[in-house]
Amino acid sequence: MPFQKEETEETKGRILKVSELLFSEKGFDATRVDQIAQNAGVNKALIYYYFRSKEEILNDLVQSLYKDIEAISLDFAHKHVVQMIKDGLLDIKEDRWSFANNDAIRSFMRNVQKFYRILLDFALEHRRTMRILVFESLKNGRHHNGLFHLLNLLNKDDKNPIFKTIREADPDYTYHDNTVLFKFFFGFLPLISFAAYFDDYKATTALSEKELRNLFLNSYQSTMSYWVSGRDILIWPSV
Repeated sequence: MPFQKEETEETKGRILKVSELLFSEKGFDATRVDQIAQNAGVNKALIYYYFRSKEEILNDLVQSLYKDIEAISLDFAHKHVVQMIKDGLLDIKEDRWSFANNDAIRSFMRNVQKFYRILLDFALEHRRTMRILVFESLKNGRHHNGLFHLLNLLNKDDKNPIFKTIREADPDYTYHDNTVLFKFFFGFLPLISFAAYFDDYKATTALSEKELRNLFLNSYQSTMSYWVSGRDILIWPSV
């Protein structure tokens, strides 16, 4: 008898949730499919009905994460980059983003901060998967390059919908090597590391979740201010 769609999605979701918990606590290699089945309350054969292997379960978790990050970023690009270009409030140049007036850059920076808060809350909601990514990146296994898949969000081609969307609005838009490096090592990785170690750090410092979250956001805001010069956001600030 074929599975109903609702039952299929519920069961698959439960398997993914249990797998995420076990992978983050025990490690991917140490987690057995038998353990996933037992904790999910299903038989082992049912897991292989949904997933061909344990690797496919992890791939599903990671790809879902990346797709959501891409969707959040694309939404920001449409609402707060492309729209400002269309309204004549933003002109992207080779070395900087120039805003028409002080109100425009202040509005943009407020929206950047809101965007980062959304990303932070997303990362914290999925901190178990973030923890898996960090653990796997430190090993030489087949998933050790998982974190670097985030670089796909910084590709300079039409396969990257974020790049394509902004580039169509302003052909001067591009990614420079130093910008990519900064976004990866000072944007993505701190966010992922913070989410991965959030619970451990909170327990060690006795800070509340709200206090810890706000401290992280304040640190990010200080970093962002370094790139602002008058009505411009510099692509590579002078040292």
